[in-house]
Amino acid sequence: MTPTDEAPQSAGDDPLAPRRLHGRAQVGAEPRAFGQPAEDTLRRLALACRDAAATGEPPADFLQIHIDRLLGKTFSPEDCATLVNVQRLADEGLAVAMSGRLDGAASRLLRANRALEDGGLAPPARSLGESLLWAREAESETRAGRYEWAAELMEAAFERDLAAEEAGLELFLAHRIRLAHARMRLDMARERFGEALLLGASLLHYFERPSEPPCTNLRPSWRQGWRDHRGVIDPALAADLHRRLAEDQVAALAALEAKEGAKAAVELRRFSPGGSSQIAGWTQFQIARLEGDEGRRNEAARAVLMAGPHPSAPLCGSVAAALLA
Repeated sequence: MTPTDEAPQSAGDDPLAPRRLHGRAQVGAEPRAFGQPAEDTLRRLALACRDAAATGEPPADFLQIHIDRLLGKTFSPEDCATLVNVQRLADEGLAVAMSGRLDGAASRLLRANRALEDGGLAPPARSLGESLLWAREAESETRAGRYEWAAELMEAAFERDLAAEEAGLELFLAHRIRLAHARMRLDMARERFGEALLLGASLLHYFERPSEPPCTNLRPSWRQGWRDHRGVIDPALAADLHRRLAEDQVAALAALEAKEGAKAAVELRRFSPGGSSQIAGWTQFQIARLEGDEGRRNEAARAVLMAGPHPSAPLCGSVAAALLA
């Protein structure tokens, strides 16, 4: 047992007795043991992270809440009402697209475009309206399989967000992260899982290492304007953005592994961060797992699990699930 490991609480010599980890008692049904006494701590860490990663109802969209507040404080009541209406119509269109009714989605998105055109918005408000509309329209186009047009819409919205930041609306750095996440999902829809994993890893790493800008595998326009997000993006919002990205990172690897098997490790090796982070540790764990190196796998797993579900739970939860399978 290493100096950082905690001894089981008083429960005789029962190695399966509940213990305290990070200040909380860990209880619940135990899966099979790893069979090595030295790995007992690793198993317990996996149990803790598995429980932390368990989710119930999806949380609210924190970014949209922050955007609504910012619009209300920044623009006139008339402009704000127009922007809210454009987003409402676009949200309806996206929801219809997600249900598979693409014709109905197109008609609603056309109404959103008309509302923006007829709203008489001043240039700053209009630019933001375009970004918020195009982001939703791009997701609908992705659903329809019109990938090139979707990518162009995302890139145009990204440029509008940069302009908004330069005008003092710093929150739109978070919206640019959301757009880059949508770009990752586009790659997943095209079954370009290696590209999706590299983009997702760079974005997740950026949360912990903001001096290492993301999107290095995208066109130059996506690589502009990245700066230290600390003090700009609320910590709760940052955690929510990280969690959503991490969920798709896990899903992208599962899809790639189903398609390529152990060859997925080759794609994971493309991510070469300059410093440590949760995603860096997760990537090393997955490479070792795919390559069948149990020693490296357990070493990487310990590093991820000891840090707990921070910045968010999905990555440590997937490590725990792999260990406890």
